[in-house]
Amino acid sequence: MSGVPVSRSGRIQEGLLVAAALGLLVATWLFVTVEPAPDFETSLTAQFPLLFWLCFYGVLVVSIVVALLSAIDSSGYWRHAVALALGDYALFFFLPLARGYRLYGRGASDILVHIGDVKGILQTGTIAAGSWYPMQHTLVSELVLLGVPLQGAEYVVEFAFTAMYILSMGYLVRVATGRRETVVYGLVAATPLVFTIFQTTIIPSFLSLFLFPIVLAILEQYRRSNSHTYLLLFVVFGIGIVFFHPVTAGFLVVLILSTTAFGYVYEWLRGASVRKIRPTLAFVVAPATYLWYINFRETRTSIEQIVGTWLSGGSSPGQAVAEEAASAPLSMAELLVRFVELYGMVFVYLVVAGLFGLFVVSEVLRRRSRYPEAFATAQFGVGFGLAVAFLLVYLIEFEPIRVARYMIVMAVFLYGLLLARTTEWRPRRQYLAVAILGAGIVVAALLGAHGAYWPNEQLTDAEYEGSEFVLTEGDQTLPIRTYSISHKMEWYVRGSVDPNLWPPNYQTGLPRGFGYDAVNTTVGTRYNETYIATHRFDRVFYTDAYFTPAQRETLIPYRQSDLRWLNADPTAARVYDNGGYELWYVPEGSVS
Repeated sequence: MSGVPVSRSGRIQEGLLVAAALGLLVATWLFVTVEPAPDFETSLTAQFPLLFWLCFYGVLVVSIVVALLSAIDSSGYWRHAVALALGDYALFFFLPLARGYRLYGRGASDILVHIGDVKGILQTGTIAAGSWYPMQHTLVSELVLLGVPLQGAEYVVEFAFTAMYILSMGYLVRVATGRRETVVYGLVAATPLVFTIFQTTIIPSFLSLFLFPIVLAILEQYRRSNSHTYLLLFVVFGIGIVFFHPVTAGFLVVLILSTTAFGYVYEWLRGASVRKIRPTLAFVVAPATYLWYINFRETRTSIEQIVGTWLSGGSSPGQAVAEEAASAPLSMAELLVRFVELYGMVFVYLVVAGLFGLFVVSEVLRRRSRYPEAFATAQFGVGFGLAVAFLLVYLIEFEPIRVARYMIVMAVFLYGLLLARTTEWRPRRQYLAVAILGAGIVVAALLGAHGAYWPNEQLTDAEYEGSEFVLTEGDQTLPIRTYSISHKMEWYVRGSVDPNLWPPNYQTGLPRGFGYDAVNTTVGTRYNETYIATHRFDRVFYTDAYFTPAQRETLIPYRQSDLRWLNADPTAARVYDNGGYELWYVPEGSVS
């Protein structure tokens, strides 16, 4: 505003914002001028020049720093910082599109099934009777019908939900504290991509989770006001989550019941009355979840898997993860590096949230606590309990970030509340605390973006066209044996309503080197009538820098000598080759 003197901090913020804006312009120019991928590439991020990454990470760090400085001196520049961060992420989420990927996700990726379900909706105009995730699939279908290409719709959804998650976390912290100026702390706390690759792909269990901050804010507003408006909003979001993902719907029931229980416990510990929500809110979610999912084949299959694992007395998911890590051909130093790459950003948040949570517990015991902080700590504890349950008992999901996602959301909430609390401290103490917490956010942001794109996820046109050929022109009764293409690829090619989708044709599990040895000198001696498919992915995926030399040696599916052997094999006839996907036919009764 003209005539108002700008402080030294304000001038620094202005200078940083100008530099970040210029960096974003340079990154955008590099983004639009990058060449499409000519073939399968093991790493998406390695295809962009160093200058792009310097600009991208520079804009991200500057946005966090300016937002925190703005929060300290109330300059208002945090709005510009958040806008720059979202613009930076807009480029980041569309990197696969810039490189011309048909899809970011291949092999056994769940996204192949989700896009197949979208194709089914577009082909028939209706939701399939067995659709587990109708909300997500309908949303993507609507985008396609509105003119967004199917090849780019996934990136629109990924970015939109991440942006909504960031913005709603700011709103949640503002509602919890009752102070408008604290919104920036929630925004900054939610900026790092702590869910890594689960934010750069359309996984319904995470898309639905990104609605939790707004649901928490609505529940808190309803608890305080008992307003029918907030009740209606909760019903809308609650039913929406039911049709997004069954586990998230279960989390929502846990959230409602634990929030009610917390109200009574907090009231008892504090010795003062507090408003509580009614546990009957759970009946909005639980019956809808039961009625929608109970009759699906996938529901029965999942229940059978869980019960079967319990009865068999097999190892817990936590043990399986630990054994997998121990069996990996990695040294302790390499394991530590891999842990930091995969989970470092989460570790930062869990440590800070855990320490702050212990402090809040001590405050509760001394009857000096604040409801929002105590509530967030309790929910963090609930999330910890859920994560432990998923790791100790087989409940389908076992990937660490997946099973801890409830706890991670609450950790981000606690981080934002801790930042908001610093505004009440003496200036020197506040500056030190914000500097330390801000450094943690910067580290998490750098690690989160670094880990958000995994290697070897490119689906090429050659792989798709080869799969389309064998699935439409080949013998539909024959198996297609391959190293890395699963039945999910059929879902993507055919669509979910194709009558030939079941039983599966693609079968993984080819032996190393096609099974050639001193006894099996031809594939015909090992298999009955079948197809064998190979493609460029098999020959290069293990060369990515992500893998250590020891890992690469164990990952090689076949060598060039094995491929030459297959080419010369009299029991295998190559019937298709598009330069990136090869198909061999092994007739029935083949002999060497």
